Amino acid sequence: MSRSALTVLTTPILSAPRRAYRGARRALRPLLKPGVPLPAASPYPGHYAVTRSVVDGMRDIGADFNFNPPSFADLARIVYAPANEALRQAADLKRQGKIDYLVAGPVNALFSDECDSILRMPEIDRLIVACDWALAFYDDAPALKGKSGVCPCGVDTAFWSPSASAKDAVVVYWKSGSPEFCERVEAAAAGHGLLPIRVASAHGEHRGFTSAEFRAQLDRAVIAVFLSSFETQGIALAETWAMNVPTLVWDPKGPAEWRGRTFQSGSSCPYLTAATGIAWRTLDELELALAEALSHCDRFQPRAWVLGNMTDAICARKLYRLILDGAESMAAAR
Repeated sequence: MSRSALTVLTTPILSAPRRAYRGARRALRPLLKPGVPLPAASPYPGHYAVTRSVVDGMRDIGADFNFNPPSFADLARIVYAPANEALRQAADLKRQGKIDYLVAGPVNALFSDECDSILRMPEIDRLIVACDWALAFYDDAPALKGKSGVCPCGVDTAFWSPSASAKDAVVVYWKSGSPEFCERVEAAAAGHGLLPIRVASAHGEHRGFTSAEFRAQLDRAVIAVFLSSFETQGIALAETWAMNVPTLVWDPKGPAEWRGRTFQSGSSCPYLTAATGIAWRTLDELELALAEALSHCDRFQPRAWVLGNMTDAICARKLYRLILDGAESMAAAR
C-alpha cells in the first residue's frame, strides 16, 4: 500500500514496544478494575473543533491523507500537526530526515514565544493562522509571518442545522466583559421583547454546556449577541450562523488579555459580514443594532453564508491546497 500524501497528526506515534504495553494494559484493565469502564477516547484528539473539522472535511473532499497513523511506517512525508506534543515529535522526525514538510497552527500557540517558543522551531515550514489579523501576534517574529497562510476551520452544517421551532429568545454568548455589562446587554434585549438565554463560555470551549445544549438554545433564538474581546476566528459564531441565527457582536478593538498578557485586539468577529450580523462597540450602538436587526431580520442570510464559505469541506479544501502547494514549491526550489 502506498503512503498517503499527507498525515494529520494530533497525538504522537508510539513505538512498537509502547503500543504493545498500552494494548496489554487495556486488556488487563477489566481484570484489575472490574466494573470500571475505560475512559472514552475522543475520536478527534487535540483541539476538538479544529481537529474534527480538518479530518471530516478532508474525508468529505476525498483528500489523500491519514489521521494519527498507528506506526511510523504509515507516516506521510508531509505532516500537519496542530497539537503541541505531536508537533514536537514531528519536528524531531524532520531532523531525522523522515519528514519533508511540516505544518503547524492555528492552535499550537497564540504568541510566538508561547509554549517554549514552539512556533519558532526551524523545522516548521508553514504556519496556518485562522484570520488575517492574527498575524499581528508575530510582529516580533517576521520569519513566522513569511511562512504563514490564512485558513479558518469549518463547521458541521448537518449538526448545526435549525428546526422549524418557534423563535422567542436571544442567546447572549458571554466570554468577555464584566457581569454587569452582560446584565445590561440582557436587559437591552429583554426591552425588545426577547427572552435572554445566557451562555457563559471560557475561551470558546463551551464550558459547562454541551454542543447539543448550545444548539437547542440557538434553535430558540431570533438573534444572538456575542461578548468577546477578541477572536482569531470565532467558531461559535460560525456555529450560530449555521443555525441561521444572525449575530450582534461586541467588537471593542481595544486592549485584550490572554494568559496574563495584554495586547491590542484586531477583531472580535473577523468573518462577520452583512449577511451574518452587525458589529457594535457601545450599549447605545447595541440598541440601534437590535432595532435594525429585529426590523429587517430577512436581510440576514447567515446559514447560506456558511454553506458558501465555511463548511468543513470548503475549509479543508483550502487547507489541503495550502499545504500541498507549499510542499511542491519547496521541493521545486531545492
